[in-house]
Amino acid sequence: MLTIEETLAQWQKQSFDGAVSMFEQALQAVVDNQDIVKQKYAAAAFDVSVNTLKDWVKQGCPEIRLESGMVLYSKKAIREWLLQYQK
Repeated sequence: MLTIEETLAQWQKQSFDGAVSMFEQALQAVVDNQDIVKQKYAAAAFDVSVNTLKDWVKQGCPEIRLESGMVLYSKKAIREWLLQYQK
């Protein structure tokens, strides 16, 4: 039989784990809803590797290059580009 302290510790761990899970889900929802994203998030949105995304760019996939050198991607523009190849 568990002591009160052990039961409380288990309850606290379960509560903490639940809160962390909810936080991770909320963060993922924000990333999923953004259209303009960094490279790794664009690749993840299409379930491809960063290298595949780079290959797509070589084939004409649109990207956004800022003066600072940062490269961003519009998930909507990539989706439209991919749909051009739909049969």
